Amino acid sequence: MNKFKITLLTVSLLIGSQAMAQNRRLTPGTNTAAAVASDASSLTEIPAGSTTICKGVAIPEGYVISGETTSKNCPNNAWIVKRRSRRPLSSIDRLSVKAEREEPSESFDATTCAEFQKTIASTYNFNPAVLNDAQRAAKSAELDRVWNAVRASRQTLVPCLRNALQNSNANSFFGIDGSSLLMQVDPSRSAKAIQVNSFTKANLDGIDLEYWVSTLAHRGAEGFDVSEAGAKWLAYPNAKFYLSRHGGVEVNAFIGAIFIFGSMDEDLATPTLLKIANQVAHPRRDDALLILMSQATPAAYAALKQVNTTGMSADLKAVLRKFNEGPDLLKPRVYPKLTREEQLNAFQELVNGDRTAFREMVLKAPDGEVDAVATLKPEDLPLLRMARRVTIANCNQHVVSDYRSFTAILLALTWKPELMK
Repeated sequence: MNKFKITLLTVSLLIGSQAMAQNRRLTPGTNTAAAVASDASSLTEIPAGSTTICKGVAIPEGYVISGETTSKNCPNNAWIVKRRSRRPLSSIDRLSVKAEREEPSESFDATTCAEFQKTIASTYNFNPAVLNDAQRAAKSAELDRVWNAVRASRQTLVPCLRNALQNSNANSFFGIDGSSLLMQVDPSRSAKAIQVNSFTKANLDGIDLEYWVSTLAHRGAEGFDVSEAGAKWLAYPNAKFYLSRHGGVEVNAFIGAIFIFGSMDEDLATPTLLKIANQVAHPRRDDALLILMSQATPAAYAALKQVNTTGMSADLKAVLRKFNEGPDLLKPRVYPKLTREEQLNAFQELVNGDRTAFREMVLKAPDGEVDAVATLKPEDLPLLRMARRVTIANCNQHVVSDYRSFTAILLALTWKPELMK
């Protein structure tokens, strides 16, 4: 087993920082043959229509990282960058339950929807994984026409779009693109449920994996069960992407799974994590187990007593045994620097989408986790869990550190020897 993963939980079973982008929409995903390798020994050639920029230099506005290459002008190699798609992605740029609309009242016109279905069938008749740059540009223009038509005739075409997405035979990429369109014109809870279902069913080959993971993480933080999608991610052999807005940092299967499972209600995620952890032949059962150990809930503690350790490495068995017998937990500070009230205020503001109070609190007490352990009460746990879920749903390398801190606090406040007997 990867030594990095083992060290994540050897002391206080926290998720540590790790090396964690790709273009939007019809850009080939990192899983395609044209994908960039993650190390300098297997760098790709520069694709047509791309340009390069030295690592460490700010990425120009309007561009995203799509790969890596060597350059005689760049001592530390260079990023391959491409223009960002024009498709707005406001639905995943921020988490805002307040943006939900009331459930729509719609009328369904069979004739109009039959014609719309024909348009969908003729437009989404492709596999994005096999398109070249010219074909992607042409298809993108066709997709824009569908989007513009729905935007212009919302009253008549939104019901048709909703019906098409609920069709069990819907094209996989249409499920991704169409549900994103539906979210833009109707951010209702029912539309979000359709999106979760569409994303979960999608073929991951050739799609923007960053967008897929981030969207599902946001839906998870809003209360949707995205555990099936999380299981799909952990079973996908090419589960890896590069963050487009955070320096091209790599997100591997483990960190991507933290984004998905960590964003959702822990009790919804626990059964799936346990199921994967108990599959002896599952390639990422270790990842599922480590995430299960970080949940810090009564259900997760109970699940950990049911783990089948057959086939596990000696290192991971030792970590699990240490956890069950008594992990090294945070100790409360005798004289806290932070009050309970300012911590609760910062956590609530995090949930509301404002990190200002949280940043100020961290500056005041960089090791404030020990103050949380000293001052927080059992009735504060739901808010603490929600703050952790909302934070990790932002899906970048910085929030992994926050997730680690929240996990340390939760473990210290909830782990009891009697729970593991």
